[in-house]
Amino acid sequence: MFNRGISENFVKALKGWNHWEEIIKDPHLFVAIRDEYINIYFQGCSLFKISYKEQLVLETHYKYLVRPSAKHPYVSWVGDSPAIKDLINEIFVEALDVEALKKSSGWYAQREKTGLHKILKCNGNVIDVEVALSPESEDEADTAESGVEGRRAADRIDFAAIQKRDGKPRTVFFEAKRFENKELRSQTHEPRVIEQAKRYKDFIDKHLPDFKRSYGRVCKNLVDLGLPRVDPLVVEVAHNPEYLDVDSDIRLVVFDFDQDQRVGKKWKEHREPLEKYFGDRLLLKGSPSEFTAGISKY
Repeated sequence: MFNRGISENFVKALKGWNHWEEIIKDPHLFVAIRDEYINIYFQGCSLFKISYKEQLVLETHYKYLVRPSAKHPYVSWVGDSPAIKDLINEIFVEALDVEALKKSSGWYAQREKTGLHKILKCNGNVIDVEVALSPESEDEADTAESGVEGRRAADRIDFAAIQKRDGKPRTVFFEAKRFENKELRSQTHEPRVIEQAKRYKDFIDKHLPDFKRSYGRVCKNLVDLGLPRVDPLVVEVAHNPEYLDVDSDIRLVVFDFDQDQRVGKKWKEHREPLEKYFGDRLLLKGSPSEFTAGISKY
């Protein structure tokens, strides 16, 4: 089972919330629609989750509530008790302060995820990130919680986008890796990223109707929520969701490398099995900052 989308009442509540305009106008934030809740991402970190139960409910990880710019960051102990009462408002974010949460999350942003964030900013047709393929992983903390770059607690595809081929819109999926990620390398067996891609494809193929329905609904939600940078393809799907198709063949995005690394002998032996499996779905660019080829330009 795969499900995405939020109710009309949820959409209405968000549009009436005094922080919503601030969030959607911030070009550095990404709105990810889940199954009746939303994650707001910044540099690969899920800043907070928004759900709706007759009113909006926000949740964030406690680590983002510590202000990195506190003027008096030291806490004294008087006897066995910390003298923190008078410092709480200075050290911790109390009222919702999006800029403060963004600054706090900077300590936890991993390089692979910050690179992915740059790719998202370049491609307005991206409609989802951290696509969890099982209900059990939907409510888990963002992948930065693991503390290990390139490791995931559950199967999650890095992002999904809307493309148009043969006159028809379709949802396509991308796995993104930094060049140094060991999952790109072959040892005694095929690279782990190929195993991931095969597993992701199998899941999508088994749940194609769910994916078609869910992403048609997501596109409508994104348009209804008034996001200012919605791609025309997303608008097209929002108005005609029944025409949306789904491509289960995963694309592999590799970034953060120089020319010497790209043509090096060591990389060639690892690249060959990737080219054999992914073909033209293997997308390479040294810098993620202007990575549009194969994503929004194809």
